Amino acid sequence: MEGNPNNSLIDLAYLLFCRIDDTDFEYIYRGAFSQKISKNLLALAETNVKDSADRTSLKNKIYFVMVEGLQNVTKHGDKIDEDTGKTPESGGMFAIQKNLGHYYITTGNVVKKNEENTLKPKLEQINILEREDLTLLRKEILKKGELSDKGGAGLGFIEMARKSGKKLMFDFEPVDEQASFFYFRTEIPGAENEPMPAAFVSDTQSLDDVKHLNEALEHESILISFNGRFNRENTLSLLSVIKGQMNVSMTSKKVYAVMVELLQNISKHTGDIEGDKKNRGIFLLSKKNDEFILTAGNLIHTVDVETMRDRLEFVNSMTDKELYKQYDMILLDIGSASERKTGLGFIDMRIKSTSELKYIFKNISVNNTFFVLQVSIKIND
Repeated sequence: MEGNPNNSLIDLAYLLFCRIDDTDFEYIYRGAFSQKISKNLLALAETNVKDSADRTSLKNKIYFVMVEGLQNVTKHGDKIDEDTGKTPESGGMFAIQKNLGHYYITTGNVVKKNEENTLKPKLEQINILEREDLTLLRKEILKKGELSDKGGAGLGFIEMARKSGKKLMFDFEPVDEQASFFYFRTEIPGAENEPMPAAFVSDTQSLDDVKHLNEALEHESILISFNGRFNRENTLSLLSVIKGQMNVSMTSKKVYAVMVELLQNISKHTGDIEGDKKNRGIFLLSKKNDEFILTAGNLIHTVDVETMRDRLEFVNSMTDKELYKQYDMILLDIGSASERKTGLGFIDMRIKSTSELKYIFKNISVNNTFFVLQVSIKIND
């Protein structure tokens, strides 16, 4: 069925896609953290930085800040049990964004009130100091050896401030009387001595933007949001993150298989889109109540809309028995033309789904239409 305009996830996918320029990207992960997941998050972020940053020194700065931020969340936040794969109810967040030539790395995790009372004055002190003073403070801390398992007298924060050359952005949102959610955001200019872009916003606005974004994702129970280019490296890294977060079960296998189909669908339909929009798309993974919801959006040629709509309606009209029969017929029809097999992915997703495939087409221009496809999978165990 064509997506109901009131489907908030489909609408959100379109809004998120529109908020990022064609040459930029936005990647957000929300949930529990483990060493394995952190490694895969870094791999995906590093791939995008490598493709967009042309200076080695810039790449090194961004990578350092990402590692420090993920280490901080992993130390303080709720973790996945590496043996059982069990995920705690609450967790942290990690985001990397490229916008107007600037890179932003944001982390978030729950901290206790006593940790907030310790962190806040340290961060305020760091923001007062100039670069030379930060270097001296760093040397002093190293000399005294005031290191601990929880971050070492703010040494990591000092290094992030030094490498970014910008003031640190942070805030504490109360969770309850005992804890707060700690937002920490670092901006790294894309070029040395680069003038501020015309659309530059203040640090407060920048931090508020990511907080509102996290709240919107939380409202829709979104675990992963990736908005950018779907090349081979990004696809593999996204799949690795999903695989690392889920324990082995029939549900996770279905989610993984459907995700492969959706990501391949993005690459297939955007490969010949002209200009910077080539291979651009968005993918959202949500977990609501008793099901996972996978939502993918990308541009397609407007002339292909009716054909794709007919295929989706045909797939949605079939019973389970008809779906399996049609799947086998297409799969075994070796001599058929390639375009006749195009609907095989839709049929496979429909078989694995708990309901009809939802979709919507939003006209962008004479040549391009934004296509959103959504698949729901019930959690069996």
